[in-house]
Amino acid sequence: MRHMPYSLPEFFDAFGSSILTLGWLLAVWMIFWVAWKTYLLLKMVDFESAIEWTYFQVTMPGDTEETPKSMEGLFDFVGGIHKNPDFNEKYFDGYLEAWASFELFCTQGVAKFIIVVPTAHKRLFEAIVYGQYPKADIKETVDYTLRYDWKDIRKKFEIRGSEMVLVEHDILPIKTNKEFEAKLAEKIPFADPMQITIETLTNLEPGEEFWMQICVRALDGGVIKQWEKRGEKKIAEISGQAKKAKPGLWENFQAFFLALPGELLTILFRGPLDFEQKKEEKVLRFFNPADSAKMESILEKVSKNGFKVKIRLIHISPPGQMKKPNIGRGIGTFKQFALGHLNSFKPDGETKTNGPNFIMRDRRRLLREKNILLNFQWRNFFGTDSGQIMNAEELASLYHFPVKYVTAPSVERAKAGRTSPPPNLPYA
Repeated sequence: MRHMPYSLPEFFDAFGSSILTLGWLLAVWMIFWVAWKTYLLLKMVDFESAIEWTYFQVTMPGDTEETPKSMEGLFDFVGGIHKNPDFNEKYFDGYLEAWASFELFCTQGVAKFIIVVPTAHKRLFEAIVYGQYPKADIKETVDYTLRYDWKDIRKKFEIRGSEMVLVEHDILPIKTNKEFEAKLAEKIPFADPMQITIETLTNLEPGEEFWMQICVRALDGGVIKQWEKRGEKKIAEISGQAKKAKPGLWENFQAFFLALPGELLTILFRGPLDFEQKKEEKVLRFFNPADSAKMESILEKVSKNGFKVKIRLIHISPPGQMKKPNIGRGIGTFKQFALGHLNSFKPDGETKTNGPNFIMRDRRRLLREKNILLNFQWRNFFGTDSGQIMNAEELASLYHFPVKYVTAPSVERAKAGRTSPPPNLPYA
């Protein structure tokens, strides 16, 4: 019988001090990692709270010729605020990529389009809006959300709300403006989804309000490339061209010992194993229309510029006047962007204010009501992985300034847009 080179006591005598040293080093490294992560989290909080915001109200004249395609171009230009952090900013300063918030503020019969941007980038955003909408009227305004304090919830007002998230993976698109084109219509060739949203969110009683917020953050090119690769991988899976991942060392080790008893029995009863490799037979595959449409839609989505997005919807009413169907009606406006075989929206189960139903239900719901209000007021887009990726076409479908076909009386219109001076204007 072959003896082990060390007995157990001898092994610990020889290597115990080394194992103990490695254990202490591992413990110290873990403590350092937790401390650094905590420090970085606090620095991110400081970074976000130090951001100064500028609030723009944008109104359009009734004869504007621009379409949602102009808004798509506007979102594409948001990428101009992207900045790659240096080493210190990324690992020690808690740097967060800049973002902007595109909002709809609705009261009884009135809808206002608000854009909230970092003050450091306000001139850039003014130029972008005027570049895409030359007749737009842009005015600085105050933060309409600060009229409400979280301490007054259920005392001076009631609030319901939720973040809206995609049902499926963010490589799958939602319904976009091109699906809303009424190709057979002559007078109104575009069924604007924004009109449905405005009509729904302004059909309110006195004192009631709806707020919609879409926070948009530009992405690093490497993140977008990874998103594109996920899309390509999904297309390969649907088409049957995905290559099976090769098992690693541990998977091979497990498979060997699990298969060993069965292989030994096979050798005993059937003789030597035949190790001849089987050639894979190529099978001609025919795709059903749903698979073909899905692959085309994924490819079209990931081929366009992507942005991290966070969407919030809030309904406010005077105390004692909250109507449960109202928030459902607001959430229902997002159903117009649903495509059954692709993607759609749903309320986020982690943030919807009526979510908790059991343990400490009332207290947990009150906490969520406070959180949704504060996150909206802060234009919160905390963390580097927060949100889902959508492209500019999808964003322009969700939020764009009203086209001339929108006849909703609740839309505030500019009496006169900004135009160029006459060529014969004398100089002073």
